Amino acid sequence: MSPESEVPDDLIEIHDPEIDPARIMAEIRERLRRRAAGPGAPFPTFGASGYPGEPDGEDYDPDLYYHLRRANELYARLDIEPVLAPSPLTRLPVLGRLWRLIRRQAHNLVLFYLAILARQQLAVNRHLVGVLNRMAVQLEVQRRQVRALEEEVRRLGGGGGCASP
Repeated sequence: MSPESEVPDDLIEIHDPEIDPARIMAEIRERLRRRAAGPGAPFPTFGASGYPGEPDGEDYDPDLYYHLRRANELYARLDIEPVLAPSPLTRLPVLGRLWRLIRRQAHNLVLFYLAILARQQLAVNRHLVGVLNRMAVQLEVQRRQVRALEEEVRRLGGGGGCASP
């Protein structure tokens, strides 16, 4: 069943001359078609922001940019792998093999649920790091604006005091 047959043309009835329902439906159908094409289909990143880098030629907080760079490097790293410490019980002749099997299966079950939580946390981390990147860019923009305003105040001769009549 194609996306076009799932969404009828008369589903939306709009009586506003500035809104074109046919264009909206065409866009919806196109997005459904791209989504059906699979995970390789390009979707908008909704403003994902990469590491902005240290500002050139300006004074900046090196600690802020160090931690921001490290957060960008590490947020997607998931180190979930089976690591079982040796157990003296695994050396028992009869029960050791059974104990190893039980331990391994229990460990894999824990890793399964841990991986689910880790993927959720990774999604949160991706958004948080993107927000931090955007905030760092905004911080630099605002610093430049403040410097420009301070320079303009100095240029206009504003010594900080008011002249009284």
